[in-house]
Parts: sequence; C-alpha cells; structure tokens
Amino acid sequence: MMSYARARLWLGITGVGTVVVLAALLLLVQFPLRFLSASTTPNPSELRELLLVLLAYAVLSAPFDLFGGFVLPGEYARSKASFRAFFGRWLRGAVLHSGLLLTFSLGLLSAARAGGSLLVLGVFCGLQLALLLLQPLLAQVMGGLRYSPAKGYLLASGGERYFTGGVVGLPGRESVILPAHWVEKLTPEQLDMVLLRKLGVVRSGSRTRGLLLGFGWNLAGFCLALVLSGGASSVAGLITVSLWFTLWSFLGLLLLPRPSQNGVFGGDQYALQHGVSPELLEDVIRKLDQDQDDEYARSERVERTFHPLPSVERRLQSFAKPLLGFDAWQGARMAIYFSWAGLSFLSRAVHCNSGRPDVWVFLPSD
Repeated sequence: MMSYARARLWLGITGVGTVVVLAALLLLVQFPLRFLSASTTPNPSELRELLLVLLAYAVLSAPFDLFGGFVLPGEYARSKASFRAFFGRWLRGAVLHSGLLLTFSLGLLSAARAGGSLLVLGVFCGLQLALLLLQPLLAQVMGGLRYSPAKGYLLASGGERYFTGGVVGLPGRESVILPAHWVEKLTPEQLDMVLLRKLGVVRSGSRTRGLLLGFGWNLAGFCLALVLSGGASSVAGLITVSLWFTLWSFLGLLLLPRPSQNGVFGGDQYALQHGVSPELLEDVIRKLDQDQDDEYARSERVERTFHPLPSVERRLQSFAKPLLGFDAWQGARMAIYFSWAGLSFLSRAVHCNSGRPDVWVFLPSD
C-alpha cells in the first residue's frame, strides 16, 4: 500500500498538474478574450462573469479538496472527523477564499482602469502587504482558529494535527504562533526549544528573506503576466493575467524549495549553536514529522522539486555541516500564500494544503 506521504504527494501533483494544464489550454485557445467581457469600462456583466470564474475554480478544486481533506486522512487513519465536520469547515473556507479573490479582482480591475499598469502593480503590492498584516485574522476566520496568549507567543487551537502555526507580522515586529496541541505533545523543554528555534529564524534574518523572496517572486511574475496579457483593465484581461500568473506560480513550486530548505537547516543550526543538544532537536524533529508526512527519507529528486521542508534524514545530516547557499525561511510557501493577490489558482492545490482550510493561510512549516 502506498504511504500516506506519497499518496498526498500524488494528490498534489495531480491537482497542480490539472490546474496548470487547464490554464495553459485556456491561454492557448484565448478563452478569456473569446468568452469574457473585453470592455474597459464598467458594465453589469462583469460581476457575474467573475463569480462564474470563481465558481468554476471552486468546482474544479472540490474533488481534490475532498480527497486531501477527508478521503486520504480517513483512509490512512490520520483523522476521525466526520464528513459533515469536514464539509462545514471546507465550505466556510472555500466561500471566504472565493470572496477574498472576488474582492481582489474588483480592486485590481478598478486600479487598472484608473491608473494603468503602474497603479495595478501598486495595488498588487498593497494586497500582498495586506495578506501579511492580516495573516492571523484570515487564518482565524477561514480556518476556524482561536488564539490565546502564552509566555512569549500565542497558542492557536482549532487546527488539525498537521497545523504548525508560524511567524507573523512585519520584520522587526514579529510574533510567534504555536499550535495548542504541541503543549500536550511536547515536554516544556522541547516547547522552549521550538520557540527558540522560531525566534532564531527571525533573528538571523532568514524569515525576512523568506518574505522578500515570496513577495519579489510574485511581483516579477505579476509584471510578466501584465505584459503578456496586455493589461488588466477588462475582465478578459484580468483573467488572462490570472492564468499567466498561475503558470508563474507553478514555476515557483519548482524553483523556490531550495532556499526554503536552507532556511530550515539554518534554524536547526541556530538552535544547536544556542545550547540545544542534538538529541533534543532530533527528538522534536521526529515527533513533529509524525504529524506531517511521517516520511523519514525521500529521494533527492522528489525532495528538490516538491518539498520546501527537507526530510528528517536530511535535517539530521545537516547538523554537522555548514550552511551553504541562500536561506529564506518559508519563502516558497509564503509565495504560495501571497499569490492570492495575483489570483493564482494554485494557492490551495499543493499537497500540503489541499482540502485543509486551516493551513491555506499558515502553510505547514518546520
């Protein structure tokens, strides 16, 4: 029987592949220009067309979300949630996510008409910044999280076992959010180590580099999408931009994991350099991996392309090695989250968050 980790990987490959192939085909046949409004002035059909596009996106995503959030977790005894509980959580997340994309669509469309490409790029950057600032709130309303203060961090309850929290806020004003279930899973010493390690990726600048990598990658892709589409001042133009940006997001899935992996290695080395024993760090790495893919080792090809978080085996091997290369903690997955601003249709199709509304905002981290 295929392992849970490999089953999720194939689900992600299938979901991402379906979206990418469909986006390429729609661009090839010029679907937006043929079937959507090309008017650069407001007209009554625009809202209906945008709603239909988002409805089609929800329908396309639904089977993958069903398998990722309910079928596979149940088949592999990773969750005991009923279908009713899954469906309620998924429906809330999908409706709110679609509503947010609709709002972003109208904002980008209005900006393009009012000020052309320069203004729409400014709005795009503003939307990415808003996503960063509103990350805890969006996770709360979309994923059903609840926060409570703890010593030096916030505890988030309401997420499933794969929820890992994250680091939020602007550089220099960061806060750490940890899953409430880690308090039961980890000893006080282990929990202190996890907090030290999270603070380490902040103090080393790796988290800031991850934000800049995700932000900059998306900005470059959105600029290119605007050039290739000829602008976003009509619904047809905007959806063309979205399709090109979706293909750019796919390229990011292939190219951005390496600096994100280096960010993980850097976090581990920071903990070791600040008094954490290798045995303690290894124990925590193994424990927390059980809540994720529970996959000790992977092939180099699979790891290089699809996994921003390195395997347990590679992390343990890195303890005694100097950090080489550019490190940008969570850069690949922040690019996925920030891609909402450009209406990417891949933002919730990857193997780690398919069907999991509680990690659409806080994608799993180390």
